[in-house]
Amino acid sequence: MRTEIDGLSVAEKAALVRSHVELFERDRALVDLRLDVVPFVPGRRPVDELHSPGLGSSEPVGLLNAVEGDRMLILYRLSCGGRGLADMPAGSRLLGTIHHVDHRGRLTTTIPGWNRRETRAVRMSDAVGQATAHTESHLPEAWVLELDVDAEFGAFRGDGESSASSPFGFGSMFFERFRVKLEIEIEGVAVSGDTFDFEIYDEAKFGSLYARIAQRLLPRDIERQVAAFNDGRPLPVSYHPWFPVLCIGVEKAHLYMKALRGDIAKQKRMLTDPGWLLRVGFYLELLTCLGIVEAVRDDGDLLTAEERELFEKSPQFSEIRQRIDRTAWRRVWELRHVAFGHTPGFGAMPVAINNLLRKREATLGFLHAHHDDLRHAIDLAGANAVNSQETWHLVFRDAERAVLKMNEDAFPELVFLSDQLRHVVLWHRRGALAGLKILPAFVAGAFGDQDGLFASACRQYRDSMNHVANWAAERGLMEFSGTECIPESVSLLETHVAGNRQRFQHLQERDGYQDMLAVRDREDVEIGPDVDAIATALDKISVFRLLTRDEIVGVASRARAIHLGPQERIIVQGRNGSSLFVIYDGELEVIAKRNGRDRVIAQLGRGAVVGEMSFLTGEARTATVRAVETAIVMEISASLFRPVVRDRPAILEELIDLMSKRVDTEGRSKESLRSKVSAAIFGSSFDEYTPSPGPHAAV
Repeated sequence: MRTEIDGLSVAEKAALVRSHVELFERDRALVDLRLDVVPFVPGRRPVDELHSPGLGSSEPVGLLNAVEGDRMLILYRLSCGGRGLADMPAGSRLLGTIHHVDHRGRLTTTIPGWNRRETRAVRMSDAVGQATAHTESHLPEAWVLELDVDAEFGAFRGDGESSASSPFGFGSMFFERFRVKLEIEIEGVAVSGDTFDFEIYDEAKFGSLYARIAQRLLPRDIERQVAAFNDGRPLPVSYHPWFPVLCIGVEKAHLYMKALRGDIAKQKRMLTDPGWLLRVGFYLELLTCLGIVEAVRDDGDLLTAEERELFEKSPQFSEIRQRIDRTAWRRVWELRHVAFGHTPGFGAMPVAINNLLRKREATLGFLHAHHDDLRHAIDLAGANAVNSQETWHLVFRDAERAVLKMNEDAFPELVFLSDQLRHVVLWHRRGALAGLKILPAFVAGAFGDQDGLFASACRQYRDSMNHVANWAAERGLMEFSGTECIPESVSLLETHVAGNRQRFQHLQERDGYQDMLAVRDREDVEIGPDVDAIATALDKISVFRLLTRDEIVGVASRARAIHLGPQERIIVQGRNGSSLFVIYDGELEVIAKRNGRDRVIAQLGRGAVVGEMSFLTGEARTATVRAVETAIVMEISASLFRPVVRDRPAILEELIDLMSKRVDTEGRSKESLRSKVSAAIFGSSFDEYTPSPGPHAAV
């Protein structure tokens, strides 16, 4: 047990040592008492602990001012001599302390009410009001510290809520870091404890800078343009060439936040690592919006005096200041000019019809500068070696949804067009010359054979995101399988235009929406494990043949369901892992890198098993496995062997003997293999969240 001694006098340190020695001499078993916070494991959630003890995960991020509220759940386990405890030790107290951590990693103030606060030990099932499926003493359900984010961290902000320098304000980039310390205390002596770091983001601030530009900068600019044109008639801001792309930015922020809220507050598993996307999103908004602020500053500052002081002098913003490209955003700002005038045949339209082209050019210019900022945002957010490709798919489709939602609100010019002409302007694809035949000659001459507004924005967005992904992969910040991080096959627009209804449905359902272009939530359907089918699949694998049927059923009943969308990976080549996976529904494909290229080497269906070779060793996967369309797989963790080995210790040696015959043992001792298998079963964390392939694809 590490005890904080900074600031104590010599006498106080001596008294502390004596109290520990005296307590441990009276009860030597306390030497082996441990409290361990369950770390965050990408892809896992606290509720996984209910059905599959040992597969739960603490939450690394929380949302302040969440629309539906957020309760953070931090899991911890108690053990003595390596055996899990189902009850708190007699006479013990659970104490919790939460410190604020500044952006240099230093502990600062204590959160009000959280200085060695006595906390009631609560089981996970009690915290969420659900019965747990398994309570055997070998692997008891974890305990949980539950934090109401608004109640606990809203108070930390204090009375300075509106101040830019207050916690969660502009000066902190709208998020803060914290460290919780949990301790078991007996007779005034802290006998064991552990810490866990997490971040809290202010949901209400996400998209607020985009909104500021749309609501303050654009109205002011269009008034100036109208005055310069000397027309005299006011023009709605929706005719400003920048208006659609800012609408898209605000809607993107809304959709990202919706996915993050579902993942963090509702534990829907929309994302494998929500914290990474939160960091990227906030840094990107700061870089883009502050870049615009600097580019237009000569026309008026969009920052308050306090925000300007913080931005220019605070060390917090030093990296942001260095990365802002004022020149690039000034060039984009030059694309803001409204196409005034009259177009024959559109007498009531207050601008020329080629204002639509101005909007298209401004949108593409904006996306170009925006994605240069995206590279910096990823660099600031840190590497994601777990699920960057799958996250990129979701981000891209949300961007497509934001684009496809833009209608007469963003393009009021469309109201003055016929239905056929409106369809061409929005949906035309370069090369589809038949669509141009319905255009009047002067309109066809202006537009030419160019992509419509939807196609141009979505294609540019995909090209830009793939370019950024390539750049990030070269620097070890992202990783992906295949030749493109975002292939056409995961695009809503491309799938819709191609008429592939089944894939379109799969893509929408994967992201939590109904099978339609409109963004409408679908009903969630929980899938429970088919224990007999999983047990039958496991029974065919050599390592499980050492178990009795009852033991296999016990392991199968604690399998964890994972839903995969099109092209979503469950195993990544080269990544360590100690789980295998049974395909419950759908198809998976196995991909191996050959001569620097990814090639599909097998396709697997229901009942197939993947991942068995790394299952008990935690070693690197030898291939990548991903869904063809949608799929459901059941994860079996090596830790589920723990009760079996506790009851029958001799089986550990049998497993080691079997594994020594199955894997390459050249250059390694049996003791080394024993160490790996023991670590996989009895508790080490491996850098993976995934599952694996089929009828014995040894991944």
